[in-house]
Amino acid sequence: MAWTCLTPCLVTFFVLGIASAHVAPPSDVILYCGNLVTKVAWRYDNPPAGLRYRVDIGKVFNSQGDVGPLWVYPPDLQADLSFLSDQTEDYFLAVTAVLGEEESEAAPGDGITFSYYMDSPATQKCSLDLPPATVSDQQDNSVLISFQHPWLKYWQGRMWRHEKLDNPLPVFKYDVTLDKKQFADLRCAEKTCEHTLPVDAGQAKHCATIRGELERVSVHGTQDYCALPVQDNKHIIIAVVVSLLVLAVVSIILLLVFLKKTKSSSDLPPSLASKRFNRIVEEERPDVSLPVSDSSTPLVMVEGTTAVSPIDSEALGEPEPSERGDASDASDVSYAAEEEQRQAYMGGEQMQEDEDTATSEVHAYERRQIFVGLSPGETIEGYRS
Repeated sequence: MAWTCLTPCLVTFFVLGIASAHVAPPSDVILYCGNLVTKVAWRYDNPPAGLRYRVDIGKVFNSQGDVGPLWVYPPDLQADLSFLSDQTEDYFLAVTAVLGEEESEAAPGDGITFSYYMDSPATQKCSLDLPPATVSDQQDNSVLISFQHPWLKYWQGRMWRHEKLDNPLPVFKYDVTLDKKQFADLRCAEKTCEHTLPVDAGQAKHCATIRGELERVSVHGTQDYCALPVQDNKHIIIAVVVSLLVLAVVSIILLLVFLKKTKSSSDLPPSLASKRFNRIVEEERPDVSLPVSDSSTPLVMVEGTTAVSPIDSEALGEPEPSERGDASDASDVSYAAEEEQRQAYMGGEQMQEDEDTATSEVHAYERRQIFVGLSPGETIEGYRS
């Protein structure tokens, strides 16, 4: 009878054990929180088809305000919990693998508790990083520490207290350890936090560490903030100025070389330049043609002068013989015109010398008919080569 009663219990326990062991829980569940960014991540080897993850979230102090579970589907293995940033609350979470109607054990077994509240008993406390700070040496053996108010970096625009810029900024209280000397209970409610602190002039380098709290949230400096001596700063400035001057000189030299090469490449070669000059001269030189008498027109020879054709006489403006009369001034004008025509004609013969030579084998000479005056009213006919 005892065995009969025990058997169903063993079967039930065995079935529940198999069902529980059928879905493995996630492993390596880790929470990352800081700077109002919160994420939970885990690892799961060889997830079967249809597997999903449930992130259970709750509040410690306000049980009635529990947050509903978040569902995550493979291949994702993390969840963003940045909306859990109330510094007055502690949160807890756990991750469970679910396959159909079956689910694994929660991981980690005792869950994870976390909070931004600096005095919280939670296992993991979140904090803020101090905005970038500068430490500058001053002339009166002091340093100036300056950084942005943490509220403007992390909470500006968030739907939380003091979200409007019209409201005054909350007081940021911080401590500074400078050259192993602590300056505590420094306060800032301005957009830029600045404070001047004395230093030992005998030290060549001054470094500071900064820690504080804002709205009960811890704020930590990410490093030691050091300042160089004033003399070193002057050397740095001089080096920068000299470097800029050298760079400017080099740039000007390179520019001049570039312009010179560009200009020289645009010039024409000497041969092309000479041809271009000759072409320009030929185009600008006036076309002077010498009048040459037509070989078909008889030339008239006056006493002691070269004969001029009637057509040439008309071109030169010479009056006809019947119109000249016996006046001496008219004879002089006629003689000058005839002499000028003769010189022009002789010049034409010189220009045609090469052509006449080339054709001399065909035409030994060209005969021109002329009339020579022997006495007034008497002329003879002749030919001129």
